[in-house]
Amino acid sequence: MKLNPITRFARSEQGSLSIEAVLVVPILAWAIVATFVFFDAFKTQYISQRATYTVADMLSREEAAVDADYLAALHEMYNYLANGEGDNTLRVTVVERKSDEVTGLPYLDLVWSEGVNVAEYVNLSVIEDRIPGISVGEQLIVVETEQDWSPAFGVGLADYKFYEIALARPRFAPKLCWETTAGCTTPSSGTSGSTSDDGDPSLSGS
Repeated sequence: MKLNPITRFARSEQGSLSIEAVLVVPILAWAIVATFVFFDAFKTQYISQRATYTVADMLSREEAAVDADYLAALHEMYNYLANGEGDNTLRVTVVERKSDEVTGLPYLDLVWSEGVNVAEYVNLSVIEDRIPGISVGEQLIVVETEQDWSPAFGVGLADYKFYEIALARPRFAPKLCWETTAGCTTPSSGTSGSTSDDGDPSLSGS
């Protein structure tokens, strides 16, 4: 029995994969490359975050006053841990909760702020809402970093700057002093400003 052309075409199992390949292969190639790019972005962010926490942890253990050379060394260490370049930024800010002498109300005071490849803060308007509540007389170390990232392939992601922030309380001294900060003195050897050293300091990140 001879089938008409339409029925014969519907029952035919012969064909070619060339058309399907033309449609699927580019999408499959994009998906593989995009997976690599997205993985690299998340990996860079994770490493940058952990490197920022490490810098904050080191500063929380410091008993002596820090200076520009110390900060430059921290920046080099951050670049090494984050697999970054020298253009990455690092800013360390120390804040303290104080009590107003007239009203007695507590307020957050900027003790000092210094940065590498970035300007220091002159007030706390930018980060005040990210600082948790602390007791009067207590200090908090705020470490901020920024790392540039560029996708290896063009899959729809633009260049990005990963911003991380980590907070830590001083462990072995009540204050973390900058070498030129007036009225900021470090304790003598053996003095401890914290009650314990079990685990990481209080840290939080973006």
